[in-house]
Amino acid sequence: MDEKERLLKEIHHRVKNNLQIVMSLLNSQIATLKDKAALSAIKDSQNRVQAIALIHQKLYQTEGLARIPIQPYVEEVVAYLQDTYSLSRRLSFKLFIEAIDLDMNVAVPLGLIINEAITNSFKYAFPEERSGTVKICLLHKADLTYELTIEDDGVGLPMGFDPSRSRSLGRTLIHGFSAQLGGELNIEWRQGVKISLLFTEEKLSLIPNKTD
Repeated sequence: MDEKERLLKEIHHRVKNNLQIVMSLLNSQIATLKDKAALSAIKDSQNRVQAIALIHQKLYQTEGLARIPIQPYVEEVVAYLQDTYSLSRRLSFKLFIEAIDLDMNVAVPLGLIINEAITNSFKYAFPEERSGTVKICLLHKADLTYELTIEDDGVGLPMGFDPSRSRSLGRTLIHGFSAQLGGELNIEWRQGVKISLLFTEEKLSLIPNKTD
């Protein structure tokens, strides 16, 4: 390992540690709060920080230092959120993630979109102890075009609800990060909720299949 690579690894390690400190500070704040809305907002912020911290952890663990394998990353985000909401017995996840490496500048907004969509499913899609399934797919479509879909079979959105006009922070972030990726976002809510994001990234590359 050369000196530049060693320094980059150290930077990612320190960023991850600093984000863990932020998580601890948020935990301390939770201990002083009683308002349910405030507690929910702080926990949502923790989840967003954790989604970013996991990226720096992956970058520290990989040799490329600027790109991460998205499949294990998504698995860890899902596992973390399941543990956070303690709902793993009621909800099952189906992941269909191709072996794709993501540049850090793509992985961060994409990871936060996934975090927000899963969080919304946990909080709103399955009320009254209802069970269900959340499916997450990231597929190579054509050339350098990729599609992320996240869908659940929950209760869906209220009749007449327009998600494009929603002022909730989660949906605002999903729209904002999708725009940051230059992607085409579509949200359907007839049976459950389905979020689709079609985007193109010149630096995105498939990992060679070892069986080829």
